[in-house]
Amino acid sequence: MQNSLGTPAAAAIERAQLLARAGDLKGAAELCRGVVAREPKHFYALFMLGTLESQFGEFGQAEKHLARAVKLEPRSAEALTLYGNVLIEKKQQAEAISVLSRALAIQPQNSHALLYRGLAYAETGKHDEAIQDFDRVLRLDPRSVFALHNRATSLIALKRHKEARPNVEALLRIAPAYVPALANQARLLLEDGKHEEALAVLHRALAGDANNPDLINARGTALMKLGRHEEALAAFRRVTTLKADAPDAHLNAGNMLMELGRLDDALAETEKSIAVQTDYAPALLMRANALQHLGRTAEAFAAYDKTIAVKPDYADAYYHRGSALLLHGRFAEGWRDFEWRWKVTDCGFDRPLLRAAEWRGENLAGKSVIVYSEQGLGDAIQFARFLPRLTERGARLTFLCHPGLVHLFRTLAGEMEVIALSQPDRRFDFQCALMSLPQRFGIGLEDLPGQVPYIFADAGRIESWRARLGESGFKIGIGWQGNPKGLIDKGRSIPLAKFAPLAGVPGVRLISLQKTHGLEQLARLPGGMTVETLGVFDEGPDAFVDTAAIMRSLDLVITSDTATAHLAGALGVPVWVALKQMPDWRWMLGRSDSPWYPTMRVFRQARREDWDSVFADIAEALRLLGQRGTP
Repeated sequence: MQNSLGTPAAAAIERAQLLARAGDLKGAAELCRGVVAREPKHFYALFMLGTLESQFGEFGQAEKHLARAVKLEPRSAEALTLYGNVLIEKKQQAEAISVLSRALAIQPQNSHALLYRGLAYAETGKHDEAIQDFDRVLRLDPRSVFALHNRATSLIALKRHKEARPNVEALLRIAPAYVPALANQARLLLEDGKHEEALAVLHRALAGDANNPDLINARGTALMKLGRHEEALAAFRRVTTLKADAPDAHLNAGNMLMELGRLDDALAETEKSIAVQTDYAPALLMRANALQHLGRTAEAFAAYDKTIAVKPDYADAYYHRGSALLLHGRFAEGWRDFEWRWKVTDCGFDRPLLRAAEWRGENLAGKSVIVYSEQGLGDAIQFARFLPRLTERGARLTFLCHPGLVHLFRTLAGEMEVIALSQPDRRFDFQCALMSLPQRFGIGLEDLPGQVPYIFADAGRIESWRARLGESGFKIGIGWQGNPKGLIDKGRSIPLAKFAPLAGVPGVRLISLQKTHGLEQLARLPGGMTVETLGVFDEGPDAFVDTAAIMRSLDLVITSDTATAHLAGALGVPVWVALKQMPDWRWMLGRSDSPWYPTMRVFRQARREDWDSVFADIAEALRLLGQRGTP
């Protein structure tokens, strides 16, 4: 027999094994090739040759020889396992899963086959199946580095970060310097907002793998979160030099350039990303956003449309296109796209669990409806105006809102129930998100502002604050700082010192409406600027109850884009809002008024971050009021 001991083939295989053990893998492979040339059906020669070729990275040749081997010996679990691994290397995951499943049917405890199949599942996005395979490996070997790492990676991909942490921690106890585990630890720290700690972990990881582009990219992300923008850009730039053909490397550099306001450079990076991968939806979307911020409106909308054509289920693209449509006053289309907000990446807010069908415009006569607020306090104040329309349609209305706003909104509609918490077993006929009401009602520009004021301050509090503020001077309440932790706050809050020109207008009194954030700036006022403070107000569980009364006791409110602006507008008091160059969609473009609030006037930046010219314009407008005898 050709394959028996003592034959030339057997001798050659034995010699090949000796060479392999001695480290001469190429010599061993040559001997195997000779055997295969003479005996094409020699299973062990094919198997050993495929094994060696896979170690050389010659996966095409390895696949050919291992396919022949498993055809000759279809019940060799070892050959099937190696063949499956080679198929994974060739990005043929579906075939790999099939082959590895055959190996596991023969040998269910084959940890290598389980690991490889888990990897194949993970690479096709089937992370739950992958985790099951990694769990089976860990039952066989609880200290398996690869199973612990890949299980954690799949859990992170599923955003099950709490479950991933024990695996990462266990792995680092076994292998403290294992770079992939350090990378996962950094990802989890970034997810927790522990950016400094993540940076320290990445420093350790980079000490072991200094040119790892994924680690450098994560470092850039940590630096960006810490506001160290130039350092972050340098990190992302380095990634592009290491991975010039990777679309995400250019995308991250472009994102950082957008953060720095270098819009033309950001656009150029997105073009590089798209040149590498023409259907890369995140880069197509960022290109659309860059064009939008550059004021190239027609190109921006074409770019949004192209993004959605490439990826029709891309929630982020619909949401950003919806915001752009609303910014330009195209409400019907904008509200439709805005409905995708719940599915965007890092949505930041969740729907409450309610026992009710989604209201899509059905008849409401005699029906119970619960509407829940979402996003920020300003959003709730802005959109609460639409709630009375539901009671006008005969609905028994319950409004679920932020606890601090319950008292304020009880003035909105006498027949409306306002609550901060819904009992889990309580049932309603319908439910609807507050910011979905305009879409359900088909609200257009012509339907705004509706009845204003629609929120009212307590009469007793108004009388008390008027007495406290007195009658002297032209009383202006000012607000300058939103929540600095919110992503939306970027560029919209204003340094208090920029309000200084207003203090120079004769007869003006500046009175702080600011609470919590930005109060430390009161200790650093420019010379000649005075801002009166009112001590503690809105103390207790109810937000804005004193602020609303104070606003009704003032002559004017001047504020940055925060909830303060919405409250003043909803109360119907005169309010001027200072806006960044590219404002939030609700303020639209090219207008000095707001369709939402008839008592509002807006002052816009002509150039990014230029608040000086904005407040020069506001000061001049105040002087004109004074000339007419108003201040």
